[in-house]
Amino acid sequence: MLAVLLPLLLLGDPTPIASRIQDVTLYGQSALVRRTAELPGGGSFVIQGLPATADRDNVRVRCQGGDVVDVEVRDRLVERVPSARVQEWRDKLQALQRELKVLDDSLATLKALRAHLDRLSAVATAEQNRDVQGGKPSVEAWTASWKFVSDRLAENIASVRDAQWKMEAKNREIEAVQVDLGRTQNAGSIPLYDVVVEVVANAKATLDVEYLVGGTGWQPAYDLRASKDLDKVELTYRARIFQRTGEDWKDVDVVLSTARPQIGAQGPEPQPIWVGVWQPQPRSPATDRSDSLGYVGNSVVDRKALAAEAPAAPRPFATVESQGLSVHFKLAKKETIESRDQPTTVLVGTGELAIAPERVCVPALDPTVWLRAKTKNTSPWVLLPGTAAVFFGADYLGPAQIDTVQTGEELTLHLGADPGLTVTRTQTQDLSKGPGFLSSKSSKVESWRIHLVNHGAFGAAKDGSVDVIVREASPKSRDDRITVEISKAEPKPSDDERWKQDREEKGIQTWLIKVPRGEKGTDVLFETTTSFPKGLRITKE
Repeated sequence: MLAVLLPLLLLGDPTPIASRIQDVTLYGQSALVRRTAELPGGGSFVIQGLPATADRDNVRVRCQGGDVVDVEVRDRLVERVPSARVQEWRDKLQALQRELKVLDDSLATLKALRAHLDRLSAVATAEQNRDVQGGKPSVEAWTASWKFVSDRLAENIASVRDAQWKMEAKNREIEAVQVDLGRTQNAGSIPLYDVVVEVVANAKATLDVEYLVGGTGWQPAYDLRASKDLDKVELTYRARIFQRTGEDWKDVDVVLSTARPQIGAQGPEPQPIWVGVWQPQPRSPATDRSDSLGYVGNSVVDRKALAAEAPAAPRPFATVESQGLSVHFKLAKKETIESRDQPTTVLVGTGELAIAPERVCVPALDPTVWLRAKTKNTSPWVLLPGTAAVFFGADYLGPAQIDTVQTGEELTLHLGADPGLTVTRTQTQDLSKGPGFLSSKSSKVESWRIHLVNHGAFGAAKDGSVDVIVREASPKSRDDRITVEISKAEPKPSDDERWKQDREEKGIQTWLIKVPRGEKGTDVLFETTTSFPKGLRITKE
């Protein structure tokens, strides 16, 4: 082996080799990038230009068809914008300025033509005056002359206006290019990483380089579109990819992972806490910051400052791969995701979820009747916490939050307000009573009327009626001396097992009310009676 390695060590600078990004695995706040390169055989090679957002301690190299005997990650400073890119902006600016000159010349020609038409009009007017004075007026000649001049003037005016608008647009283009050129010329330098590898191979080989980068990640984004008959919801699952790593990912395979490598693999252990007597310490000189800096020649690169700059034929749907404790969504086609400030949105997939709709109202807090639906995640994708844009047919209703939902797990979808129902809540009695005969108890009686009207709700039954869940919180006592009861209720609250915990622990009463279509509406009437010892003052929290 030593005889094989000795020629490698005696070689000069490593040979640069071309590489391309093959695939990217995206996590919530980072990404694993894999580059590949073809090697002609063994030797010393360098893959150049890994972004400064890469974690140099998490660079892994593998070789198919050979053995990697040494890996070194080196720092290098380069211009933030290559000079070729600057020249492109200069060439574009020059071309735009030439186009502006052509427009300016065209406008000058049109203005000269306008002056000629003005003189021609003056000559025609003078000739007409002479004809009138000589007693030989020619109406036909005057009409023809006037029509010619007026038509030419109208065409000239329109052409001048069009040329001026084109010049304004061209000036705006020039200003934008000048801004971009100024930005690129003053961009300065950025640090990059080069990966130097020593490979032993007897024939062609393939090199894989994997590295973890920050300044990127992904978040789910959903569209929920409920059908007008409220029997299903179309789910569109998208991913918003934030990519500010400093390198573009062009035509690569993308995998979205639910893993969280940023939290590590090991949890914390409790640490001892020591108590002592405070003693003032002498002021020490400024600490050496070299541990947070990277050096390239005489230049200093502040890695922490840099990290602060970078924020952390089949249907084209993502396939799902279980990876132990995480799930991977492999996108159906290769994607191009540029490094930029704005996120890139890609499609994970779409599907239909059968729903069981219900309408819920809490009149004491809000007279709105809200639509929601019980469903099961029958899609192949785990739904991660995110925001859904909710639509009812073609109408956008607003945002709603979705929590983590595994495949096959039930969930509730919020579908916005139902405009076909109105609710009013009116207090009909507020009476305080002192102790009665042979009694030491005082009481407070409150009565309420909830009136529901169905103006024509979507997804109603054949007779036009809909069911509405009405929820009201009756007072709960924290003191054994105070008792609260629902003394009257019409109709009676539901005793369904679904509402049992809320009823017993929170005092929340629930009615399931059928509201027929029509202006007459339906009422819920209830009365609460609070009893307490004479002289005791009660409050509501």
